[in-house]
Amino acid sequence: MNTYSLIPPTKHGDKDPQSLLYLNPSIPAQKLAKMYNKYIFFKQLQLAEDMAGKMGYILIPYDCMHWQRREQFRDHRKVKVGRNSFFMMSPNELTRTETRKLQAYIESLHE
Repeated sequence: MNTYSLIPPTKHGDKDPQSLLYLNPSIPAQKLAKMYNKYIFFKQLQLAEDMAGKMGYILIPYDCMHWQRREQFRDHRKVKVGRNSFFMMSPNELTRTETRKLQAYIESLHE
């Protein structure tokens, strides 16, 4: 993982929650669905991060960019993961404000 990774550190690693149903059949279906959706979201986010990294970009969340910059890069660098939007940006393209917001976002994930 790079310093700009949007994937928070987990205690469980890459455990697929589908096996929980076999081991514990009394688990509520809603709880299992939430766990599985979260697992799939982070797997897709990891895939998007790897793809962006291979092209020389990092992912920056939608909330970390100014609306005018979002409009500028909307057509060719926007990536949707679930309901969340991210933009592929080169680290040297980021403004100081975007860098600060991204660092704050990453720090909030690691708390």
